[in-house]
Amino acid sequence: MKLLKFQKIFKIFTDLKFALLILGIIAFASSLGSFIEQDEPSFFYEENYPIEKPIYGFINSNFILTLGLDHVYTTVWFLSLLLILSICLISCTITRQFPLFLNSKEYFFRKKKNSFLTLPFSVKIKKVFYIKELILLKLQSLDFYLYQNGNLIYGYKGLIGRISPILVHLSLLIILAGSCIGAFKNFKAQEILPKGEIFHIQNPIRIGLLTSLPTITTRVNDFWVEYQNNKIHQFYSNLSILDNFGNEIKSQTISVNNPLRYQNVDFYQSDWNLVGIRVKNLNQNTISEFPLFTLNNPSKSWITWVNIENKTRTLLFTQLQNTFFVYDENGKFLSLNNLGDLVENSFTVIDILPSTGLLIKYDPSIFIIYFGFGLLMLTTVCSYLPYTQFWIFEDSKNLWLGSSTNRGKIQLEITFENLIREFENRIAKTIFFEKNNFN
Repeated sequence: MKLLKFQKIFKIFTDLKFALLILGIIAFASSLGSFIEQDEPSFFYEENYPIEKPIYGFINSNFILTLGLDHVYTTVWFLSLLLILSICLISCTITRQFPLFLNSKEYFFRKKKNSFLTLPFSVKIKKVFYIKELILLKLQSLDFYLYQNGNLIYGYKGLIGRISPILVHLSLLIILAGSCIGAFKNFKAQEILPKGEIFHIQNPIRIGLLTSLPTITTRVNDFWVEYQNNKIHQFYSNLSILDNFGNEIKSQTISVNNPLRYQNVDFYQSDWNLVGIRVKNLNQNTISEFPLFTLNNPSKSWITWVNIENKTRTLLFTQLQNTFFVYDENGKFLSLNNLGDLVENSFTVIDILPSTGLLIKYDPSIFIIYFGFGLLMLTTVCSYLPYTQFWIFEDSKNLWLGSSTNRGKIQLEITFENLIREFENRIAKTIFFEKNNFN
């Protein structure tokens, strides 16, 4: 009884319809993961997916948080679907694809004339001198592997079309394995750092269950913004990776879509800000730092207040450049200044302190998944190559020829017809010459 139950369960996993159903559920869940923002705090979903106004009538914060759609790729049910699909692929490969491939490598001969009648393409031709040898030479020119046993001949070509489905399943298993590794061995961190700061990764946004943060020492050497037509074109950070003694191992200037990679950890340029200014008091010959505050407007702007000699001045910065605006206590515009200019002969702004936003990612599964997809594309194309077989049976007067294929039957029919016509012409010429010589 237990054996019968196991066989029934195993038969379910080898069923193509069941595997396609699981694949469809995984695709639907993945689409939800692409549609719904991942790894955000719960209040984010409560604000953007309110219960009172569900999307499509059912997608709200309760639906998302209950099913774990805020981290769909690491939920137990999603990983279970990946495991079930993997079992289906392995079962199908063992029970179907491997036997087909092994049988394809076996050579077997057709020893009866009637067996040729069941083939999609077969013909009987008159046996004449050297006709069988000509057929063998023609099949060899068509890249057939030939086996002969007396008057029986068997040939095949296109064995790659048989092994490719196995490699397709293997590539899918590699992709699924990469997805599981990525779910447990990854992290994403966000760091906001002023210029000149030395830091370690310590502010993870998301971290896998089996992931430990790497101890990489990094220094922000510089940060600058490139403008075109008074609009931000690109912003850059120059980073250095340091060893335990502070020596530079690697240095690179990063920008958006141009990250620094070290030990499979990617440092992306994500954001930037201005955090303060350095002001020199000319009367007291002192240097002070004042914080900058971001204004709530569409473009980046910052404001601060400098109190020197019992005068409060408002400084407004609209770009990470050398210019800024100066206003008095009542908001009246006073001047437009550059860094290093005297402001009312009492102080000067000597430096602007920017900060860079770095998005740091580690995912060892990326190479595995890319390799799996590359292998999948290659083997999918190869799996459409036809596997063709050819048989020859010889008796005292005739030759029986037959062929079959799993794909490209029209092409095989054309090739088979052309082959037969070529041999018939040779037979006719041979008979003609034999008659002339006899007469």
